[in-house]
Formats: sequence, structure tokens, C-alpha cells
Amino acid sequence: MGRAPLSSLALWLLLVLTGVAASPWAHAAGVQTLDTGVVDIRLARGGTEQALPVRLPLHWDVLRPRQAGWAVLRLRFQSDMPAGAESMALMIGRIGNAYRVRLNGAVVGAAGRIDRINDGWSNKRPVLILLPVAQLRADNELEIVIRADSSRRAGIGVVQVGPEHTMRVAWDAQEWRRVTLPRAVSLLSAMIAAFALMLWLQQRERLYLLAAGCVLLWSLRIATLTWESDRFDWHLWFRITLLIFWLGCLITYLLVRSVWERRPRVESRLAWALFAAGPMVAASGWWLPPLVAANAVTAWMVALVTAWLALALHLGWTLWRAGVRPDSARLWMLAMLLIGWASLVRDVLLARILGAGYEALGWTVLAAMFVDIAVLCIAGTRFQQARRQVDRFQQSLQSRLAERERELAVQHARLQSLEVERSVAAERQRILRDMHDGAGAHLVTAMRQIEGGQASRAQVMQTLRDSLDQLRLSIDALNLPLGDVNALLASLRFRLQGRIEDAGLQLEWSVPMLPPWAGATEAAMRHLQYILLEAISNVLQHARATTLVVHAEAEPTAIALRLEDDGCGLGEGRGNGLASMAQRARQAGVDLAVAPRRPGPGTLVRLRLPAAASGPAAAPGAAASPATERVTASAAPRPRA
Repeated sequence: MGRAPLSSLALWLLLVLTGVAASPWAHAAGVQTLDTGVVDIRLARGGTEQALPVRLPLHWDVLRPRQAGWAVLRLRFQSDMPAGAESMALMIGRIGNAYRVRLNGAVVGAAGRIDRINDGWSNKRPVLILLPVAQLRADNELEIVIRADSSRRAGIGVVQVGPEHTMRVAWDAQEWRRVTLPRAVSLLSAMIAAFALMLWLQQRERLYLLAAGCVLLWSLRIATLTWESDRFDWHLWFRITLLIFWLGCLITYLLVRSVWERRPRVESRLAWALFAAGPMVAASGWWLPPLVAANAVTAWMVALVTAWLALALHLGWTLWRAGVRPDSARLWMLAMLLIGWASLVRDVLLARILGAGYEALGWTVLAAMFVDIAVLCIAGTRFQQARRQVDRFQQSLQSRLAERERELAVQHARLQSLEVERSVAAERQRILRDMHDGAGAHLVTAMRQIEGGQASRAQVMQTLRDSLDQLRLSIDALNLPLGDVNALLASLRFRLQGRIEDAGLQLEWSVPMLPPWAGATEAAMRHLQYILLEAISNVLQHARATTLVVHAEAEPTAIALRLEDDGCGLGEGRGNGLASMAQRARQAGVDLAVAPRRPGPGTLVRLRLPAAASGPAAAPGAAASPATERVTASAAPRPRA
């Protein structure tokens, strides 16, 4: 729910409750209003006054301020009840502190102890008393005796006499306004306090805790308006209620400071001085004379009310200059202060100065309803502000994350481009190196052979063939699948079979379907190709053999390759070819062993490729599946590039 709908709902609810609370009860036919009589007054410290004319309501704190005593009120009314008429009753909107009612000399109602000053009181609820038919006469005298305690709103409201049903309806209306409505407002305040407390437990923001405390203390203050009596001594109970009022003012000011985050230093010092004086004033009755203590409480209350008004005016001036929106938390806070101040001043005037308002419903109940709504709106506004801040933070975080992702994507694309360029450059360098070390070296050798004039035509042609084979194999290496040893061996056979046949060698090829070489890399595949090429070239150039055997098999943990010939063997000296083969074997991570063939003459070259994965069994009829294939110069066609 947005702030505008929440504000509209709050104002609508406040207007409805205010109208119901302020609606007067219409006098029905047959009801007599008794508002004039005579009163006898006796003061607790001595002194009496007799037969004083009085007009109700009688407000003792206005008639005899700061004094305790007793008042006896006499009223007269006429009763003309036909036979079978409805019984009659009287209603008094407010009476206390203790009372006794006599009709024509007979007691018809009483509450509290008349003889004991500051005993439990009964002056907050309307009184309905049934009048016995036997006691009614044509001309009736009603005597009402009250015990009036000092500064406790003692008195007698307007007396109404009429049919029982009519007076009960009137009493129900008064009971609802004076008791039910305050209790409902107190319960509503407690619920809002619990809601604000749950918000604080969830978010741990100080404003929610202060809002809960403010509304809870208002709830307690409203609850005291309906308590008819208390077990505490009156003076102790007065100090307790004063401390509740002081604590409520303190928490309300802290709530103001939470809504207005920065307050002037002078204001803060004056406020803390006033709040520091509150507990001392409340406890002053224990060590100061009663009159002095009462004056201290009055002076502190006047100073506090004046300070609240000055604070509200200053905050209103600040809001007017800042141009804050009508539904802001600060405006709700200002309205709460002004309404609370106005209700406090009005109720104090009615309780101490204006006698005509003795029965009037205090504005404190209406102010409590507005405080509940205002605090709810303040908490809701702050919650929505926090939610919007979280939304803005999430949007900012998402925007920054998207921007960062775009930057990372650009960086990734750049790195990929650099990686491709580096790979291309590395591949180019490899090809150049292979051409330089392989075909290039053979071409240089051929040029030197021709320039020296010592080499035969056959030797020069052999060198050129080696160069061409090396070049072809380098090109084939570009398309070899990674880890496919079968493809590598097939490429070697395709390129070198012609030379083998021309050399008159019998080729025994035993290569089944091999599993992939799991530990292979592109560099390792090239090194393996060079090792095999060098081994076959050595057989062709130096071994003077008649048979070349190429055998491969898959072991549980490796792929084993074997090349052997029946030539003259290794001889006494070993050239750079074997050293180069050993170096490349180390770089490829394979095991290389070159040894004389046993039994018989010749050389045996063993290669073991570790970390081979288990591959599928060879399919029947596969091209490379025969266990042994014997190839001679006359039996196999000569492949050409």
C-alpha cells in the first residue's frame, strides 16, 4: 500500500472515531434533567459552608482547589407514575471520588468509603441506579454525598431521571464513550506497538523501537482512564502516572530526533534538562511539603508544555521552509505533536480550571487514536523509504554488475583474440621450426652434397626424399586428432611405405585398434611422430636390413609401440639422431628404450605411452584390425602423396 492510500485511510478512520466519540446522546421523552440544587460543604482541614446554591456539574477542584472534604447535594424532582408504569432509574455521567445516593432518605446506591480521604475512587465511569418504586413519591428529594479528594477530579455530573429502559440506553452510550472506546484505543495502541516492535526485531532500526515505546506508553496512559480504583496509595499512584507521562514525553522526543536527525544544540540541552528534572519532581513529595511539591509539579508541567509548543512551532517553521510533501513522516510527526499538545492543554484546563467541562470526554483518547495512526504512518513511510533504498541499491548493484560483465566480456574477447593470435603464432613458429629442423636441414644437406661434389646421385636423392617426407608429415600433423595413435601410425605408413618398398624392405605391420592416448598433447603427438620417423629413417639409411616390424598393443595402463629390424645393429658410435629421440621422448612424457635385438642381429626400439584409457574392442573387419599384416615390394601398392 502506498503512502497516499495509507494516509487517506488513517484520516478516514480518525474522522469516524472522532464523530462517534463526540456525538451527544439525545434526550428522550420522559427524562428529567436535574442540574440545580443546594450543597453543603465540609473541608477536611476544618470549615463548613451550608446551603450553597449550585448548578451542575459540580467540579470540586474548581470549587475548592487543592483541598479535600465532603459535599452533600440535594436535588428535587417530580414523579407521577401511573399504575403499571415502567420502573425508573437515574444516571450520573460522572461522580466521585466516593459517593452515597439517598432517595427520600433511603440509600439506593453507593461506592467507595465516604469517611476515608484518598481511598479508592469511583469517578471515571457513568453510574446507573435503579429507583425502587416503593420509594418514589410525587415530590422526591435526592441526596448525593461525595468524598472529594484533593486534585483527583472529584465532583458530581448532571443527574438525569427517567424510565429504566431509556436511562439504560443513555448509560450504554456513556459507558461506550468513557470506557469501551478508551479500552479499544488502548488495545489498538498495544497492537501497533507490537507491530513496530516486530519491525525493529527484523530490521534493527532505532525508529521502530522508539515508535513501539511511544505507542505502548500512550496505551498505558489511556488504560489508566478506565481504572476505577487501585491498590496503591494515591500519592504513590500519582507518582507512577507522572513517571509514565514523563517517560512517554522522553520517548516521543527521541522519536522526534530520529525523524529529524539533526537538532540544535541549545534545544537538546534544554530538553535534557527538563527530562532530567522529571523524576526529581515526581519524587519531591517524599521530602518536600505537599504544597511545595504540588507547586513543583505544576511548574515542571508548565515548562514542559511550553517547551513542546516551542518545539512544534519550530518544526512547523522548518517544514514550511523546506516544502515537505504532505504525506511525509515529518509532517505526521508535527501533526502528532500539535494534537497531543492541544489535547493535553485542553484536558488540564477542564480538570483544573473549567468547571463546565467536568463530564466532557478527554481529548487524550482522540489524541491517542491520532498518535496510533501517525506512528503507523511514520513507520510505514520509513519502511517504504528503506525498501526504496534497497531497490535503488539493487538496481545500482545490477547496473554495476552488468557494466562489469560487459567489461569482463570485452576483456574475455580480447584475451581470446590474444590467445588465438598467440596460438597461431606458436603454431607458425612450430611449423617454421619443424621445417627448419626437418625439411630445411635436409635441403641444406643436399645443397652441401651437390656443392662438395663428393656425394653420389643416390645420396642426394635420398636426402631430398627425407626432406620431402619430413615436410609431408609436418603438414599431416596439423590434422591429426589429439590422442589418436592409430591415425598417427597410419599417416607414417602412408608417407613412408614407398621408400620402404624402394629400399627392398619387407614391412610387417601389426597395429590393432588402439584406445586414445589420454595423456597426449599436440606437442606430444608431434614429438612421437618425429621419434617414429627418426627410427624408420635410421633403418632405411644405416641398418642394411631386410625386414622392418612395426607392432602396437594396448596394455592396462599404457600403449606399447615396438619397431625392430634385422640389420647390422647400433654399431660402435651413436649419432645425434638417438640423442634427439631421447630428448623428444622426455618432452612428450613417454618411455623410450633403444637396444640390440635379441635374438639375432638388428635393433629394437620400444616406446611406452603411459596413462592410456581403456578403449573399445576392435570392430570385426576394421581396416586396422588384422593382428599381423605382411607387406612386400610386390604385394602392396605404392602410395603417393
